[in-house]
Amino acid sequence: MKPLVFLLAAFSMLATVEAKQPPASARAQQAEKEKQKKLEKEARDKKRDAVKAVLDAKDKNHDGSLTRDEYLTGETDADAAGKRFDQFNKNGDRYMTKDEIETSLGL
Repeated sequence: MKPLVFLLAAFSMLATVEAKQPPASARAQQAEKEKQKKLEKEARDKKRDAVKAVLDAKDKNHDGSLTRDEYLTGETDADAAGKRFDQFNKNGDRYMTKDEIETSLGL
């Protein structure tokens, strides 16, 4: 008789678990949301890493931005690089911020 009680209890628990699960369409929507969040995080990480690489290479005083001189360091065509600096230094403060560097990289 005990196995029958155990079996009934197991079926009861299974029915409860199945009743608590969202429908397949809701699970699919949740999976899609999670996938989208993951893609957005990967995009943010890619941007952060690209900006960090530029700053690591050129930001000699480690202030988190680039002066015109820092930006031009190592550039083979200083005139073209100077024009790019001016183009992406939107506020004209002669410093390229992380956002401006991100824009200059096309991210």
